[in-house]
Amino acid sequence: MSASGLASRLVVVSLLCSASPTWASSHREAPLISNDPAADGTDMYAWKQGTNLVLVANYYPIGIPYGGPSYYLFDDNVLYEILVDQTGDGAPDVRYQFRFRTQIRPSPLPSVGTVAGYNPYRDSFLYAFAGVKSATSPEILRYQTYTLTRLAGGSQQVILKDVPVAPNNVGRLTTPGYPQATATTAVDPITQSAIQGGGTGVAAKYKVFAGPRDDPFFVNLSKTFDFLDYSGQPNRDDLAGLNVLSMIIEVPLTEFSSPHLGIWTTASRPKITTRRPDGGVDTQGGWVQVSRLGNPLVNEVIVPVKFKDFFNASKPQNDLSTPTIVAIVTNPELPQLLQAKGFIPLAPPAPRTDLATIFTRDTQGRPSGEMLHINTGVDTAFPNGRRLTDDVTDIALKAVGGAFYTTFADGGPAILPDGGGTFAAAASGLSDGVNANDKAFLSTFPYLAAPHSGNP
Repeated sequence: MSASGLASRLVVVSLLCSASPTWASSHREAPLISNDPAADGTDMYAWKQGTNLVLVANYYPIGIPYGGPSYYLFDDNVLYEILVDQTGDGAPDVRYQFRFRTQIRPSPLPSVGTVAGYNPYRDSFLYAFAGVKSATSPEILRYQTYTLTRLAGGSQQVILKDVPVAPNNVGRLTTPGYPQATATTAVDPITQSAIQGGGTGVAAKYKVFAGPRDDPFFVNLSKTFDFLDYSGQPNRDDLAGLNVLSMIIEVPLTEFSSPHLGIWTTASRPKITTRRPDGGVDTQGGWVQVSRLGNPLVNEVIVPVKFKDFFNASKPQNDLSTPTIVAIVTNPELPQLLQAKGFIPLAPPAPRTDLATIFTRDTQGRPSGEMLHINTGVDTAFPNGRRLTDDVTDIALKAVGGAFYTTFADGGPAILPDGGGTFAAAASGLSDGVNANDKAFLSTFPYLAAPHSGNP
């Protein structure tokens, strides 16, 4: 079966009925990264948008809109990357690197003089002063900028340098430039002011945004991790009302040498961090990868706790030569839990080469590694890329339950032929009952809805 045919079948299966179990995407998925939210990737999206490709990497899970006074920021000591494999070997051919810088401005209140380095009123406890209407408003007291660099073919190119990160949506007094109590599908003034690209020069063909957005992933988290407690209603979107930090790039498809791409995001920290007695931090040594994310769910519910930190440090190009990763993908625990809870009559037996085909082979069927694979020559629908509206929870759950295995009689590991079989029938009703995001998405860049207000 072709990758586009597989994608189409997954979408068809996802439309089939009713509520049962689910999983999450990648929110607080591994022991080490759960204590390092600024480096914790939550979701990776990639979809064809006309003649362009949109790439979205989200970080900092479970972002409470009123989480002040520091709120949620990208970390200056993290290297954030969106990586693209265009040759099918699992290694990155194109890297988009984001580096952030945080600075503090004085408050606009009148100065009364400096004592022992402290200027009362001017040195504020606030994240921002009232009246923020753009990403460059001087009222943003703790503000961030970023530099975007593209690396490919042994060379690097600075696309953007020291451009503003959109601020947090503190509330109706502090950030009136954001929508507050009423959701909107229009691009608000603060978001618009943070969109980079267009015009002339190096960045002309790009659109880029960095800053807080509504978490676009929709899932029933609470029942999932309470031992698949799907005993009845309500099936709520537990990420409703929460924010993430987003890095969003839209580039022409001509940026890449092949329509068959593997895409993932990573976060890396310096090898050595030293904390000073004055509260500062010194870093040294090379970058060490601490977070990795391609397909949704893989590290969250496929990889056991014992190996989650290992997976976050691993690289797609090594996946298929790493016996532990191969064993995990081809014999996951979740189908056994689905059977034990009575959601399916029988878990498809290992080896689950059907799952290996979906997660670790590119859209030409070549073994490459666990990434979000996309064929840009056809329309996007998960697992051929991932759109914001794709109900990946339902689609992937059906696949793990056996929708693309074989009949009970066949017993083999091949993907189901057209027409399906009893494994497919048994898995067809698997769903978390949450089918859409809590906020409407934008029809234009940056596509994700504006961040929720801390004080609407």
